Amino acid sequence: MSGRAKVLFLCTGNSCRSQMAEGWTRALKPESIEPYSAGIVKRGVDPRAVRAMAEAGVDISKQYSKTIEELPLVEFDYVVTVCDHARGTCPVFPGAAVVVHRGFDDPPALAENARSEEEAMQHYRRVRDEIRTFVETLPESLTTRGVVGVDAANSKKEFRIREAVRKAYGVIAETGGSCCGGSALCGCAPADAVATAVGYAATDLSGLPDGANLGLSCGNPAAIASLRPGEVVLDLGAGTGFDVFIAARKVGHRGRVIGVDMTPEMVAKARENADAFRRKTGLGNVEFRLGEIEHLPVADNSVDVVISNCVINLSPAKERVFRESFRVLKPGGRLMVSDIVLLKELPAAIKNSVAAYTACVAGAETKENYLGAIQKAGFHKIQILDETVFPIEILANDPTAREIRKNLNLSPQKVEELARSVVSVKVSALKPAH
Repeated sequence: MSGRAKVLFLCTGNSCRSQMAEGWTRALKPESIEPYSAGIVKRGVDPRAVRAMAEAGVDISKQYSKTIEELPLVEFDYVVTVCDHARGTCPVFPGAAVVVHRGFDDPPALAENARSEEEAMQHYRRVRDEIRTFVETLPESLTTRGVVGVDAANSKKEFRIREAVRKAYGVIAETGGSCCGGSALCGCAPADAVATAVGYAATDLSGLPDGANLGLSCGNPAAIASLRPGEVVLDLGAGTGFDVFIAARKVGHRGRVIGVDMTPEMVAKARENADAFRRKTGLGNVEFRLGEIEHLPVADNSVDVVISNCVINLSPAKERVFRESFRVLKPGGRLMVSDIVLLKELPAAIKNSVAAYTACVAGAETKENYLGAIQKAGFHKIQILDETVFPIEILANDPTAREIRKNLNLSPQKVEELARSVVSVKVSALKPAH
């Protein structure tokens, strides 16, 4: 690509997140990116956003709020929607090489319930820093076309997969869990039955907010059991908060648990559940953030433990997930994940199916590649704590899996052979202390 990439950041009111993204890009990428921002309506530049950016050494006081119609006639290389309402209401830009969504929490909405101006500003500062982290990775972090050093075809496939998974999990959140509610994820057994089958104790499941357990686990008790009072825990792909709430009881008042999920519907439900959890237990030590596990909205060296439960297999960029996990862990911090891996490669027709991705099958890596990605990220002392064959009943009952079988004309024998190659593993690893 000759010259600077033209990037448009969209947010409904063009007052806060898109303005901060434009400001950061001007400050950090002046030689490679020409940034713009706009919205559906003009709300003026948020004074708190101006203050937060000034604290970080970036002046956005001279920027101004504008609508899309006021933009010059520019053929954008990227259009990035940074709030969820913008993703649903902003028009398509046929002249843009790529339109992607990278949602950030809304500081003005979060600040409404703040008890002081300083508490309100903390929301702005956190989102400011998350946007900076995102901008620092541009254009690598964007699905792209024609950028030197980036495989455009793979990037577009990643985006398609991520959006399909986001949509599928949005349906799960809205229907109250289970693939039987209208999507096709990892089986249709009752949520508590799935949890007990993969090792959760009855005491883990008692007292949780209604709807926290969606029955999407493939086994995380080893991670939960390792937690200690006072630790800071990060849950990748937290959903509506199942593991977050169990972990919160383990780390207690002095600890903290952060759940990250890329699906707005999941995060909204999780925050409702957090209020119910606080009323039930008196614990206010949980927080849910909207974000992608490939680009974590979490500070460097800030958490003691990263956990995840049958989520990383859904990411089309697993190496990036493990690099991000390594980044946010403190020196000596622990990675404890449960996931789906393969003992042998899948047939190409399944591996290339976006539908199969949302069924927790196509997204799985071979065990060797999965462990290799963890090692490549910098972790050491990598161990498989447990390995079990993924229950064939789940593959048999999964609606998407049934469709794949039918379309590929797989015999019962082939289905069973495939099922035996899909295993659930619990993996631990450490970030070196020095």
